[in-house]
Amino acid sequence: MEETACDEELSIESEFAATIKYIDLYLRQKTDLFLQHYVFEPFDFLAKKLVYLSVLVTLLVAGTLVLLAGVILLIATVVPLWAALLITGFIIFLVGGIIAYELFSNKIILQTPTAMEMMNRGKT
Repeated sequence: MEETACDEELSIESEFAATIKYIDLYLRQKTDLFLQHYVFEPFDFLAKKLVYLSVLVTLLVAGTLVLLAGVILLIATVVPLWAALLITGFIIFLVGGIIAYELFSNKIILQTPTAMEMMNRGKT
C-alpha cells in the first residue's frame, strides 16, 4: 500500500511540475508575442519610415535651395538684388504660413470602431 501511495504522490507532483512548466512556457510565448507585435514591429516600422523621411527631407531641402537661388537670380534680372531677396522672402513666408495653417487647423480623428460594430463583429 505504501508503494501505491508513493506512486500517486509522485504522479501528482510530476503533473503539478508539468503544469507549472506549461504555464511558464505559455507566459513566455505570450510575452514574446506581445513584445514582437506591440514593441518591436512598430519601432521597426517607424525606423524605416524615419529613414525614408530623412532622405526625402534632404532631397526636398536641396531642391528647394537650388530652386530658390534660381528664382532670386531670375527676379534680380528685373529688379535689384535686395528687392529680389525681399520679394522671395515674402513669398516664402506666405507659402509657409498657408501650409502651416492647413496642417495644424485640421483635427485628428481616429477611425475607431463603435461598440455596436465590436458587438456585431463577433456574431458574423
